[in-house]
Amino acid sequence: MSKKEIDVYLDINEKKLNICVFKNIDDSLIFFNEEDISINSIYENTDFKVLERFLDNNVKKIEKKINSFLNNIFLIIDTPKTQSICISLMKKLDNKKIHQKDIKHLIQDAKQQIASFYPELNIVHIIVKKYVVNDSEFTFIPIDIVCDKISVEIEFICLPKNLIKKIELLFNNFQITVDKITCSSYAKSVINISDEENICQIARKLNKGFNKQEV
Repeated sequence: MSKKEIDVYLDINEKKLNICVFKNIDDSLIFFNEEDISINSIYENTDFKVLERFLDNNVKKIEKKINSFLNNIFLIIDTPKTQSICISLMKKLDNKKIHQKDIKHLIQDAKQQIASFYPELNIVHIIVKKYVVNDSEFTFIPIDIVCDKISVEIEFICLPKNLIKKIELLFNNFQITVDKITCSSYAKSVINISDEENICQIARKLNKGFNKQEV
């Protein structure tokens, strides 16, 4: 199978590792394995030997299952080092219509502020909590509304760059690229996990656009 035919998700937390392989054509789960572990949370100085052994045991099994090399993976990480930062920005429009580019400029400005004030962090999720136009609040982009000014409240969920780099280097040893990282706590706050689902399935929904306020 080619990369586009399957998605591979790996959940990393202090008590368990689990890995799932999904077929993109029908979202079916074609491979699943989990292992109970015990580590002192996920930090920059965490010893990831247990993760390395888990990958060593499962990568070849997956490659045999999909009849192809495993080159890309989606990660879900549960760590107390997750940081949530909220920013509110305003733009004057002088009684003009709101356009998509106005929103993009505000979000880009906010991202630059995060990069400037928190250089040690990587942004993994951007959620627009609300838009305020003419003293009215919206949870969707209020395109084409005429207003004097627009403000947006944006939440950035971030992880330490050192932690991400350490994990990515481990995967590089297996010639695997990390496509995207999902914060486990954020995923659980957006979607309730049912008895029939696991965190990998929840993260997959988010990556497919489940939360319309995430950009």
